Amino acid sequence: MNGFLQDLRYGLRQLRKNPGFTAVAVVTLALGVGANTAIFTVVNALLLKMLPVRDPQQLVVVGDPARPNQKSNGTPRTDVFSYPLYKELRDRNSVFSGLCAADTDHFIEIDTRQGTNVSTNDNTNASEKINGRLVSGNYFAVLGLEPAAGRLFSDSDDTAENANPVVVLGYAYWQRKFALSPSMIGKDIRLNGSPFTVVGIAPAGFDGDVVGEEMALFVPISMQPEIIRGRHWLKSENNSWLSLIGRLKSNIAPAQAEANLNLIFKQALAGDYGAALSSDDRKAILDDHINVVPGGSGFSDLRQDYRIPLLLLMGIVGLVLLIACVNVANLLLARSSARNREIAVRLAIGAHQSRIFRQLLTESILLALLGGAAGSLLAILGVRLLVTIFGSHTALPLFPDARVLAFTLLVTLLTGVLFGLVPALKTLKVRVYPALKDATRTTSSSRSRFGWGKGLIAGQVALSLLVLFSAGLLVRSLQKLMRQDFGYARDHLVIARLDPASAGYVAQKMEPLASQIATRIAGASGVRGITYSTNGLFAGTESSDAIIIPGYKATDGGDRSPLEDYVGPDYFGVVGIPILTGRGIEAEDTAASLRVAVVNEAMVKQLFEGQNPVGRQFRINDPDWLDKPITIVGVSHDAKDHANGLREEVRPRFYLAFQQMPDPEQIVLEAQVRGEASAAVTTIQAQIKATDPNIPIAFVQTLDSRVEASAGNQIALAKLSTFFAGLALLLACVGLYGVMSYTVASRTREIGVRMALGARRGDVMELVLGEGMLLVAIGLVAGIPLALAGSRVLQGFLFGLKSTDPMSLISVVLLLGVVAVLAGLIPARRAAKVDPMVALRYE
Repeated sequence: MNGFLQDLRYGLRQLRKNPGFTAVAVVTLALGVGANTAIFTVVNALLLKMLPVRDPQQLVVVGDPARPNQKSNGTPRTDVFSYPLYKELRDRNSVFSGLCAADTDHFIEIDTRQGTNVSTNDNTNASEKINGRLVSGNYFAVLGLEPAAGRLFSDSDDTAENANPVVVLGYAYWQRKFALSPSMIGKDIRLNGSPFTVVGIAPAGFDGDVVGEEMALFVPISMQPEIIRGRHWLKSENNSWLSLIGRLKSNIAPAQAEANLNLIFKQALAGDYGAALSSDDRKAILDDHINVVPGGSGFSDLRQDYRIPLLLLMGIVGLVLLIACVNVANLLLARSSARNREIAVRLAIGAHQSRIFRQLLTESILLALLGGAAGSLLAILGVRLLVTIFGSHTALPLFPDARVLAFTLLVTLLTGVLFGLVPALKTLKVRVYPALKDATRTTSSSRSRFGWGKGLIAGQVALSLLVLFSAGLLVRSLQKLMRQDFGYARDHLVIARLDPASAGYVAQKMEPLASQIATRIAGASGVRGITYSTNGLFAGTESSDAIIIPGYKATDGGDRSPLEDYVGPDYFGVVGIPILTGRGIEAEDTAASLRVAVVNEAMVKQLFEGQNPVGRQFRINDPDWLDKPITIVGVSHDAKDHANGLREEVRPRFYLAFQQMPDPEQIVLEAQVRGEASAAVTTIQAQIKATDPNIPIAFVQTLDSRVEASAGNQIALAKLSTFFAGLALLLACVGLYGVMSYTVASRTREIGVRMALGARRGDVMELVLGEGMLLVAIGLVAGIPLALAGSRVLQGFLFGLKSTDPMSLISVVLLLGVVAVLAGLIPARRAAKVDPMVALRYE
């Protein structure tokens, strides 16, 4: 311990003695460690952290944990659940100590204007849209939570026969809006205009079971009709809208629970639950399987979207840290060459080589700890940057916990050993007598420097090539993704999604309302055309139906279930989807006229074998539709939409007349505008509110912004990989500059002799630059196969190009070549300006 303390004190003196060297090394390490810590903080919050509940390892998700925001109206499912199916599983299972449910919609309108006795901190009198959750009465009990104030729900709060309008506030919302006031317990707030009594506060730190979504309040499931108006899902077997979490009994494994639930599910299909389903719905889910997976980390669609991008970024920033280590190792090598005489003196007076090795390694680790401390501060800013780039999911617990701190410490220590090992090993080769002779010292150190330092620079170039090539592929892929043919021009389109059912509009009033809103918007300045539909483009909802086509025999059930949309008059003209054959949907296609449809090219190819389907008929395979044949009147160009996403092929789809839809639940508006689409957003929103201010608006956005949101993970990955690639390039440039500068300084006498013997300045510049370019060439030769092999990991993220794309590779090689020339230019010019007489006199 005494020896360690001596090494520590001596190391601190050495770092203080060389502030320039220390500052450069610490900043270089801080960039690498900070980037790694920032990425790992997000990885930890999204992928590794457990819910802050009792014994989270006992929790399982029943269904699909990546579908917290999905529901299905009209089709039973087993990844999200209907309320009757949830009750079957809850009441009949023998594997859970408790099975709770929560809805998959998290947006509740809280109204502070209509007679509420609640005073908020900001004293606003406006409605706000916040995240809320409909949960079963046993929700908090299953999770093992205790209230911060008041009480939490019980089973008596969640009986549909005796609906109880109570609410539990989230702790963060209670703190933000009500200043932790205990007097909130027992007071009323209005949710969608109905009074609810606050009975308790959720515990601090618990934001709900959906990662990345802060739940401001919780309401019993029995209050669904008041919270989600216009829908009656509590007794519907067809509406799947619940996520399920269970707590396993002791000694029960997830596989046992899965087997038990699937047995109950099959029995339910053969019992009253199945009898309530239509024959086609029962047949559709007959072969379905309920999954049971570990659920201690909660639900998250973010986890599904960003898991692979985050792991890829971890790999990229790991390479950046390795490049930073090479830079610091080169700095230490240059410094150790200057300390050869000091080491020789210490050896001469009796120091053992192992003690000197330990001393130098201690200095390296000390330097790494300083860089790690600075990197931790940078990581705080880095995390904020990541949240901005990936999206404003501020409810992620992005603070350093024990796991993050352990990761940072481990990375820091490994970094210290990694960059300090080569310079420390070099001391083992120091010979006392030659090192004490000034004339020999320069030559020896120069040769050693050439072997180690320049070899590290070549490796640094190879790693930089890998990082730059990966970033180049991702950027080019994103460009191709966003510039592909969407089937329409999206530049001047604005999309709005409305929920009139929540404002009390019944199905018969939907089409007149859509027509009325469209008429108002059509008269606004800057609007070229307006139409409406039930799903629209990138509006976030989709629907499909099994169909029956005379003469067509499907190979499996999925072949006969194309996507569908109900569209208003001139939908194809406004959106810009070309009609290839026949006609589109017109105003004359009313409820009293012939039922018509337009099908896309993909449906023609898959279901009509490429033959012209105009005039042919099909039926929707539903008892209510079997006697209502639909005649195909047109074929449209394939168009990208929400269901297809941006990467997949366009799926078969048919379009029906909105005027002929019996039970529309929402309205999606599509407006073609003049000039910038973003300028028309406010105008369109104002016209909707002018029609009826009570209609909830999910969003009014440009189609471009909706498309960008659907590609959010790919855009974020391209941006961040480009940033880190730029950082790697900067570090490589600095490293090359440092090596060449040191080489010029150590060869001053040689250069002076060359110039004294007649070498011109151009010859000297060519000599120095040639040496630098040789290092880059060696690095490129090693880096090209490394980059081609490493880029295979990215193939699943690429669109429209291969992982061996030659254009990207050539561009990166040329970029590194240009940077290498620029990095070597200053040392080369300095060498060319050496005065032979001064150089020889100095020696």
